[in-house]
Amino acid sequence: MSRYAGWTAGSRTIRCDHIMYGILCDQHGPPDVMQYRTLPDPQPAADEVVIKAEAIGVNYVDTMRRSGGHPSAPPAPLTPGIEVCGRIVAIGTNVTRFTTGDRVIGRCVTTGAYAELVAVQERFTVACPESIPANQAAGLFVNPQTAFHALHTMGHVQPDDSVLVTAAAGGVGLCAVQMARTARARVIALAGSSEKLDLASRFGADVTIDYTQAGWPDAVRSATDGGGAGLVLDSVGGETTAGCVACWAPGGRLVIYGQATGVPGLVPGDELLFGNRIVHGLAVGTVIEDEELMRSAMEQIFEQYHSGQLKIHIGLTLPLRDAPEAHRQLEARRTSGKIILLP
Repeated sequence: MSRYAGWTAGSRTIRCDHIMYGILCDQHGPPDVMQYRTLPDPQPAADEVVIKAEAIGVNYVDTMRRSGGHPSAPPAPLTPGIEVCGRIVAIGTNVTRFTTGDRVIGRCVTTGAYAELVAVQERFTVACPESIPANQAAGLFVNPQTAFHALHTMGHVQPDDSVLVTAAAGGVGLCAVQMARTARARVIALAGSSEKLDLASRFGADVTIDYTQAGWPDAVRSATDGGGAGLVLDSVGGETTAGCVACWAPGGRLVIYGQATGVPGLVPGDELLFGNRIVHGLAVGTVIEDEELMRSAMEQIFEQYHSGQLKIHIGLTLPLRDAPEAHRQLEARRTSGKIILLP
């Protein structure tokens, strides 16, 4: 059995005596391919830290990489997950920003967070204040960074913009609703049930619309006095993207950062040409390769969190061994806000 009993890397070592458990997928496939089992201890590369997890964030991209449906899905066997909060127990020889004992939030590049010990590159690791509860901290990187870059880096949100947010009760959606309000935009939230619409409203949406109902683009146009939404954030794809295009203002911007339906969103060229519109794609993992941009965004995210402008809604918390159920719930779109796994 694997145990983590200490490392020699770095200036200081934290010793512990514990069997190391995590999730392993021997092959790509449905949630049931995830097995809870003992795993080898991760050893830090020269530019990595090893984090003893306090809480692990679940993200939709985890399901795509587990299934093999993501364009950059890592080969099996793999440990899913990209987001973790915890304390550093070992550091690589080239690490200078952190030391053992530091509390941090880490973002794995492609895989690895569903485990009690997680290796993360130093450049994707940020200090985490002790005052932030672990379950909140584990939701403060991926979802807020995605919402921030969709709104600001790609969407160039302006005060008084009408911002249309699809899947507004999801992890990214709720962050986008709050951040758009902080930017003094008017927020129109789309969701698929009365409960999710109520949640989006409680988090600051000015208008809520059920996009399972026929004719919902007309409702968006009505809410914008016929002008349409100036900035659209879409993570759903398929027919939802088509509906967004139908209620998109001339001169508007559309940021596509996902396709939860599994069907790409299509935007006719004439809608761009004759409407003077712009479409941006957002793969947040690529954007945050710019470490300066990532850290600047995290500073603003922490500021909004501490001021109360940004709240992380935890919709579901499960033990790490129940990661397959977390994925089933997420893929069935039965969840709201953030899903957290506890090791």
